[in-house]
Amino acid sequence: MSKRAQRAAAVEAWADAVEPSDLVEVDRSVLRTIAELAEQRESIDVALAAAVRAARKNGRSWSEIGAMLGVTKQAAQRKYGHPTAA
Repeated sequence: MSKRAQRAAAVEAWADAVEPSDLVEVDRSVLRTIAELAEQRESIDVALAAAVRAARKNGRSWSEIGAMLGVTKQAAQRKYGHPTAA
């Protein structure tokens, strides 16, 4: 489970433990949706970085990659050109 998922679970557990009379009733599904989408974004970011690396290994230019991402070649290279320390 990712850190974001752990935080979301902790917030939900806290919300379940709070006395209903202490809170105004809200729809928690919207927050759950945000957490789920954030999880999906993390997976997509990893897959996208792998696809960019594969494109570069196959000789694709930063201009081509940038065009596919909807950014300039400089923005694509800045984001994906150098491996980041994990």
